Amino acid sequence: MTQAVDQTTPEVVPPLGTEGKRIFRLFSPIFLGQIAQTSMGVVDTLMAGAAGTEQLSGVAIAGSFFWPVLLFIIGLCFAVSPIVAQLRGAGKPELIAARLHVATITCLLFSFVVAALMFAAPKLYTLIPDINQEMVRVASGYLYAIAIGIPGFALFNILRAYSEGLGNTMPTLIFGFVALLLNIPLNYICIFGKFGLPAMGGIGCGVATTVTIYLTSLLFLIYVQRHKFYANFRLYRQWYALKWNEIKGFLHLGIPLALSAMIEVTCFSMVSFLLTPFGPIVVSAHAIAMNLSGLLFMFPLSLSNAVTIRVGEAMGARHWKRAGRSLQAAFLLGAVFVLFNCALVLLLRHQIIGLYSPAPEVWALAEVLVVFCVFYQLPDSLQVLSIGVLRGFKDSHTIFMVTIGAYWIVGMPLGFALAYGLLGWEPMAAQGFWIGFIAALFTCAGIYLSRLYYLFTRRRIPKTMQASI
Repeated sequence: MTQAVDQTTPEVVPPLGTEGKRIFRLFSPIFLGQIAQTSMGVVDTLMAGAAGTEQLSGVAIAGSFFWPVLLFIIGLCFAVSPIVAQLRGAGKPELIAARLHVATITCLLFSFVVAALMFAAPKLYTLIPDINQEMVRVASGYLYAIAIGIPGFALFNILRAYSEGLGNTMPTLIFGFVALLLNIPLNYICIFGKFGLPAMGGIGCGVATTVTIYLTSLLFLIYVQRHKFYANFRLYRQWYALKWNEIKGFLHLGIPLALSAMIEVTCFSMVSFLLTPFGPIVVSAHAIAMNLSGLLFMFPLSLSNAVTIRVGEAMGARHWKRAGRSLQAAFLLGAVFVLFNCALVLLLRHQIIGLYSPAPEVWALAEVLVVFCVFYQLPDSLQVLSIGVLRGFKDSHTIFMVTIGAYWIVGMPLGFALAYGLLGWEPMAAQGFWIGFIAALFTCAGIYLSRLYYLFTRRRIPKTMQASI
């Protein structure tokens, strides 16, 4: 599975505080950019809701198809960051343009295939009996509109991962907010029919998002082509011959990351569906806790992306001690974020729940689930930070196998059994699934930490990384 690699160049290991500051500088723009991208979804929900309940419902059920598909494409693009970081760390910047040429062609081809599949997705609505036809019309139109934008999402995330791999995370912040600022007026124009355009309702959300992503990607592309920071790493200036072994190598790294991202989000999407027999109160309370968890997840997710850059760069130079120091600094920062998030949620849980729903029944259950959400933060942070380090090692196969095992062998079966009372206890509904989530995350964290201990103590690198050296 792995081969040993010796350190080939002298390394300087920074103090823990210095490395922590470097990771935090990478983290901050990624985090703020992530907030901007998440806010686009909030804007879609608010504006679609203002257009009517059926418009909002149509956008919501379309999202259940769109998000897993989009996460597959984004996961595929995740492979770009460690590739660039390792080449930079190895002192081989001249290879970056050729590698990114292969990655771009591959990701765009997959995006076209995925877009074609999304055009067929609305046929599944016909399988649902007695479904509201206006809701189906909105959901179908939304999917058709946003499917056209999938290649734009691919290009944006390639450019983002390319820039982050070079250690420049500021464009993630800049263009995240550019997209948000474009999306708000475009949503208003398309949903409500301004400047001579027809009022498209919820379908307008999809149109606005597609226009936004293409405009943002174009501006991002111009930025990396003109900014002096990228002078030694310019992309798309010439055509490189495509070689099957290079495409295969990229897919060997990227496909497990893509499937892992899609499988995880599909798991969480399914739980909302499986809770529907318990009624709207349970579903609403669960939605509140999941939304809060998603917001808190931006902290470790952004930190994970930052540590991928630092570890990838260190391992490109075969600097094991420097990579280990990056791991230590990231986990220390992660611990600070967990303590801060947990304290914040426990202190303000009443106010937070009140923002979502005034209903006493929903409030009571949501308060219980929010406490589960607090316990959820520790294993969640451990596992996502470990994934960031493993991405720096290009160890995508471990991530894929653990994701399948933890979520679909441990988490989902346990959660379903507890929720529906299949283990001899009273049905626990949403609480059962949250216990399943926590068990899955502790399983992930335990296996990932064991894997990292093995890699660092034995100085072994994964096969996917060995093949790229």
